[in-house]
Amino acid sequence: MDCPPVKPSTRRKRGVVAVIFRDAKLLVIRRALRVTAPGKLCLPGGGIEKGETEEQALVREMDEELAIDVTPMQLCYRSVTSWGTNLAWWHADLSDAQFPTANPAEVADVFWMSRDEVRHASDLLPSLPPFLIAWERGEIGLDCDWC
Repeated sequence: MDCPPVKPSTRRKRGVVAVIFRDAKLLVIRRALRVTAPGKLCLPGGGIEKGETEEQALVREMDEELAIDVTPMQLCYRSVTSWGTNLAWWHADLSDAQFPTANPAEVADVFWMSRDEVRHASDLLPSLPPFLIAWERGEIGLDCDWC
């Protein structure tokens, strides 16, 4: 009995990444041990659910992961991960009155890191260095200082 060929999926997963600064430091998380890429450092974010805009997903993910309410400011970068997820990187505003609190199911720790700290971290998720390189080359325009 012949089986019809399996059609490859042409729809890639989509995700959002939050680019958030405070006092010239970037918000970075360490991923929990029970999620994909456990223990890696990355910017917070997650998957876009069916029917959500990128901005809606960003707000929802920041609430779920870090119990913060952010305001999406501008799309600043797009990339595709090595496993095929399309990422939308959004510069977002976080009021000074809010402090990220890790949801332990998704986030092991929260850091505010300088450019040198991020650049020299050895356990970065592979999607972060290309973003940093593009920004340092002037390919990404962000209206903020990051020392």
